[in-house]
Amino acid sequence: MNKRHIALGLFAGLAGASIVSVSASASAVNEAEATAAIMAWLGALASRDPATVEKVLAPEFQILRSDGSGYDRSNYLGNLPNFTGKPAIQDLAFSASDGLLVTRYNLRLEQKIGDKPVQALAPRLSVLRREGAGWLMVAHANFAQIG
Repeated sequence: MNKRHIALGLFAGLAGASIVSVSASASAVNEAEATAAIMAWLGALASRDPATVEKVLAPEFQILRSDGSGYDRSNYLGNLPNFTGKPAIQDLAFSASDGLLVTRYNLRLEQKIGDKPVQALAPRLSVLRREGAGWLMVAHANFAQIG
């Protein structure tokens, strides 16, 4: 065995450890936690209080709606949706790695945006970032038709 074999063995071992580490962090988020992260955001929205919503939005937050309107964090706080009833998440799919959680799901929700009714069941795409023990919403796409 020469130095080259030893170096290749060490490299292979480190690469394997990196893969195991990434896989472990990716599987650290389960469906219950992914659902809870989304529901925490929806709970803040239900308050209709911009200060409450602000606490769950990342500074880099962006939203895009089906009508093409989009907002950054500060503008979104002045254009919050209005909904009644309890939101229901269906068909949740998610992936997580390095403190990021990417989710896609259908959301059933009676909602109005700018006094216009919104399609009750529609797909959403949300990206959240772990912050301490909770999650901050980084990006959200709402595919529900408005009006």
